[in-house]
Amino acid sequence: MDSGPNPAESNEASQKQQREKNARGAKDQRRQEAEDRLEHKRIRQEEREEREQIRQEEQEERGQVRQEEREDRKRERQKARGQEESSP
Repeated sequence: MDSGPNPAESNEASQKQQREKNARGAKDQRRQEAEDRLEHKRIRQEEREEREQIRQEEQEERGQVRQEEREDRKRERQKARGQEESSP
C-alpha cells in the first residue's frame, strides 16, 4: 500500500529544485554584471575617443590661429618696410 510520496524524498526534491533555481539566479546575475561591465567599458571608451577628438580639434585650431598671427606679423613687417622705403 502506497501512502504517497515519501516526505524525505519530497523535501530532497524541493531542496534540489531550490538549489537549481538559486544557481540559475546566480548565473543570470553574473551574466548581467558582465554585460554591465562591458557597457560601462564601451561608454568610457567612447568618452575617451570624444575627448581625444576635441583635443585634436583644439590643437588644430590653435595651430591655425598661430599661423594666421604669423601671417599678420609678416604682412605688418612688409607694410612697415614699404613705408620706410617710400619715406624721404
